[in-house]
Amino acid sequence: MQQDAISAFRKNLNDLEETVASGKRVPLSSMCMVDRDRVMNIMQGIMDELPTVFTECEGVVQNQISIISEANERAEQTKQSATARANQFVADAKNQAQQMVAQAQQQAQEMLHQAQQQANGMLREAQEQAAKMVNDAENHARQLISEQEITARANMEAEEMRRSTQEEIEKLYTDVYQHIDEVLVQLDRSISEKLTDIRMTRQQIDQSMSIR
Repeated sequence: MQQDAISAFRKNLNDLEETVASGKRVPLSSMCMVDRDRVMNIMQGIMDELPTVFTECEGVVQNQISIISEANERAEQTKQSATARANQFVADAKNQAQQMVAQAQQQAQEMLHQAQQQANGMLREAQEQAAKMVNDAENHARQLISEQEITARANMEAEEMRRSTQEEIEKLYTDVYQHIDEVLVQLDRSISEKLTDIRMTRQQIDQSMSIR
């Protein structure tokens, strides 16, 4: 029923426009002559349909307002949901980063402790071996001091044994420090990898905060 009224309203407007356009022009003016009764009938039809047209327009406007309101409500709900997910993601990322840091620190302490124990053990072993070699050299030298010639030869052998023992000791110390350095290099590599993971996690957090 309302659609018929709107169609009639539009037809009356078109008829009015055609009537005015087809009116005879008054010479030397911008006015025209039209059928008064026809124009009045058309105007009356327009006036009769105006309330229905207004009602229909108000319904369209209210419908648009309702749609906009619903869209805004959905947008707000979506925004709140996205914000909650972003906050949860940030919290999870922070917890993961803290766990990774704690794990890296614990692993670093364990590796350092193991390296110290190994180094101490190697140093003790080197010292014991060096002391034994020196003691053996001294005992062997004592056995060669019975005669002058043997004593001289014993001194030479003892000196050679001392020099050999000193070289062996230096080699042992070199091996110990080299082993310590290798352990520290491995420790540094492990910590660097953990720090790289932590930096990547921080970048993900920064990106999430930027999107938010």
